[in-house]
Amino acid sequence: MTDATKLDLHSIDDVVTGLYAAISGKPDERDWDTIAMLYAPDARMVRTRLGEDGKPVAFSFSIDEYRENARELLKDIPFYEYEIARRTERFGNIATVFSAYEAKSDPDAPGLLKRGMNMIHLYDDGARWWIMHMIWDDERDGLALPADLFEAA
Repeated sequence: MTDATKLDLHSIDDVVTGLYAAISGKPDERDWDTIAMLYAPDARMVRTRLGEDGKPVAFSFSIDEYRENARELLKDIPFYEYEIARRTERFGNIATVFSAYEAKSDPDAPGLLKRGMNMIHLYDDGARWWIMHMIWDDERDGLALPADLFEAA
């Protein structure tokens, strides 16, 4: 479980680190309260992939819809997602974080479940950073994480 009381919500780094910590763990260890606290109440989460016909598909969720969907997807499996590289672009009270990740079934597992990219849009309301929107896609044949992201890390 994430110790949300130790997160500095004035820090983009803490918000992103807290996000990964909250979604990671054994099936009964996901920290849905911290996830809800990191996102603005009207935030959207968008999962993308290729459909069986090879065409792009996007699934858009409110935070509550995502929690229910992810609970079902992850109900019987351990899932640990780690940030492996990041680039942050900030302008005034907005920021976009390009966050590359790897997911494993165990922190010490040699193999990966997947790798991909989260694009996280944040807003600073003067009191803290809020995640307003997150969209992600996984690596697949013909789609790899950009090498320049790792050079910037």
